[in-house]
Amino acid sequence: MTGAEQVLRRALPLDPALAKTHFFLGTALKALGRYDEALGHFREAGARYPRDRVVRNQLGRVLFLQRKYSEAVVEFQKVLEVDPEDLQAHYNLMLAHQGLGNDEAADRERQLYERFKADESAQAITGRYRQLHPFDNSERQAVHEHGDFRPQAPREAAPRGAVSAAPASHVMPSSPSGGER
Repeated sequence: MTGAEQVLRRALPLDPALAKTHFFLGTALKALGRYDEALGHFREAGARYPRDRVVRNQLGRVLFLQRKYSEAVVEFQKVLEVDPEDLQAHYNLMLAHQGLGNDEAADRERQLYERFKADESAQAITGRYRQLHPFDNSERQAVHEHGDFRPQAPREAAPRGAVSAAPASHVMPSSPSGGER
């Protein structure tokens, strides 16, 4: 048993309904290869937050690792109902369809994955704008806060080559994984 697992197992009785504890315990168990146990905890978190795409992606991934490809496809499709451009779901759907021998569907998911994948060169093109607009920069971050951060007037840009220090901290209190609900 790892340290993380020990701490999370001690925390679970304090609030057995807390989805975050189930999510993080599922993550720890998945990393240890204990997929059946991980699945139970991800399902617990998913029952409380059925539209949390991060939880659904983890459910699908564990099912995929168990070679339950049809069940994994169902979970990844639920992710795409929340976010039709979710890269992880498209990538894992491609793999699950390959596991099922459905080459046409796998190819379709590969194409969607490639379409939505971030263009690395776009970072340089959008850098100056993001420096001038910290709120927009924060919104584009995969993990960010929605608390007291308010849009600000554009500010002076940092000198060329400087790194922007836009906030990228997280943890939305309403979601076990910190992802979108």
